[in-house]
Amino acid sequence: MREDEAVLRILSVRDPTRETVIPRRSVMRTIGIRPRVASFAGAVALLIQMSPALASDQDQDHDNRPVAISFTKWGAPPPAVPPTPFFGLFDGVSGDGAVGSFVAEVLWRQVSVNGHVTGLEAMYEVVDGDRSFTALIRGGSNPAGLGLLDGVIMAGWRTGAPVHVVFQRHLPSEGGCAAAPVGKTCFEGTIYVGRAPQD
Repeated sequence: MREDEAVLRILSVRDPTRETVIPRRSVMRTIGIRPRVASFAGAVALLIQMSPALASDQDQDHDNRPVAISFTKWGAPPPAVPPTPFFGLFDGVSGDGAVGSFVAEVLWRQVSVNGHVTGLEAMYEVVDGDRSFTALIRGGSNPAGLGLLDGVIMAGWRTGAPVHVVFQRHLPSEGGCAAAPVGKTCFEGTIYVGRAPQD
């Protein structure tokens, strides 16, 4: 019986004002909850104080988030005195803009010996008010008309920001593009503009 009493003394605490036995576990649990509640309340108070600072940082960064700009382009007539060699000009639209809100010039074009890839270097220009820019891009296209190019904005809005371009060629026999003149081979795509570099 004495062993049972020793175990009972270890697992319980006597209340001096009462003669009842309170299990030690419930005392520990009560004491353990208070610091947790205090920690939670402190974290909430800190979060509330930080919220305005985070909101102002987000507002400043709002204009620098990555942007996707859709475009449609088609071949344009060469200039009166074309450069030699001349690879091509394009008229087009960007987003919901008017004709001329997108223009492009192919600066270099070469088909691989096996014909599986066409290497391209181009200048893309988007005309959209204070978000107008000129990008230099390089990549290629495949025989199915899928184009993938990467580059950088060289002038205008977000100068120095990276760009990634994806486009798909559509032949007149396939129905062309909704924004392009009827009967023209056209290209529909997206320019993904990254964040501008921080000074």
